[in-house]
Formats: sequence, structure tokens, C-alpha cells
Amino acid sequence: MPPKQQSKVDMAKKQKIIEDKTFGLKNKNKSKNVQKYVQTLKQSVQPKPDPSKIAAKKKKEEEKAKDKELNDLFKIAVSQPKVPIGVDPKSILCEFYKVGQCAKGFKCKFSHDLNIQRKGEKIDLYSDKRDQETMEDWDQQTLEKVVESKKTEYKQNKPTDILLSCLTLKLLQTSKNQS
Repeated sequence: MPPKQQSKVDMAKKQKIIEDKTFGLKNKNKSKNVQKYVQTLKQSVQPKPDPSKIAAKKKKEEEKAKDKELNDLFKIAVSQPKVPIGVDPKSILCEFYKVGQCAKGFKCKFSHDLNIQRKGEKIDLYSDKRDQETMEDWDQQTLEKVVESKKTEYKQNKPTDILLSCLTLKLLQTSKNQS
């Protein structure tokens, strides 16, 4: 922050110097000779730009232009998928955005959220998944497997002997403390 304030202060000082030197000049805005004098004053007060910064800026612009040209030459042929009827286009990721070529921005009718691909399809509330497979179609072996898996689930949810012994110890301790 302080360097920016310093530059504002410097700019104000330079402007004051220019105003002081041009004070009292007649026809400041009309005469060509006076305008040339004012321009030379402004140039003498303004610091000369650093040539290394100018060269770096120019090099950066050249690289950017080169990258843009390469992207234009070798850009991938992208086609946007057709949206089925009844589907919100914002639920589909923009193919151009994925490649970095979407120029529409927020006006694009497709989504620019990269997390949208990770989201699953909408659940169909009107069809029951349980109706697809019933127990009547099972054979004896499948039925036994299901019964066995239910037994193991029950055993996992049943309280263990260790837990029961801990509970009895706690009850004994509280009864001793009360008596």
C-alpha cells in the first residue's frame, strides 16, 4: 500500500511543478508554441520508463500473442451436445468451457461449473426400483445367501459381551457409591 500512496504523492508534486511553471502563460490552450512548451515541461517532469520493464512487457505480449495464434491454429474441434427435451441445459457442462474456448461467459446457456460432471443423474421418483427384482425369482442358493448376510448384519449390531460387562461394572460402582 505505501508505494501506491507514494506514487500518488509524487504525481501530485509533479502536477504542481507543471502548474507552477506554466502559471501566467497566455493562451495556454490556443497557441501551438505554448502547447509545445507545456508538453516539454510534462516530459521533463515525467520519469523515463525503465527499458528493462518495457522489454519484459513487450516479451510477455509477444508470448501471449504466440500462444493465442497457436491456440487458433491447433484448437480442438469442439461440438456442444444436443440437449434432450425436458433437460435443463445448466445441468450439462459446456464443452467449450472445458477446453477453455467459451466466449459467451455468463450468457452461455450451459453450465460452467466443473463439479457438475460429478453430480449424479436426477432420481426418478415415479418408478420403484424394488419392483424390478422380487423374491419369487430367487432360487434356493440365493435365498440362503441373503439369509446368511442378514444374520451377519444382526450379529454386528448386537451388543458385545465386553460392552455388557462394562455396563454391569458401572452399575455396581454407582450402587456402591450410593450405599
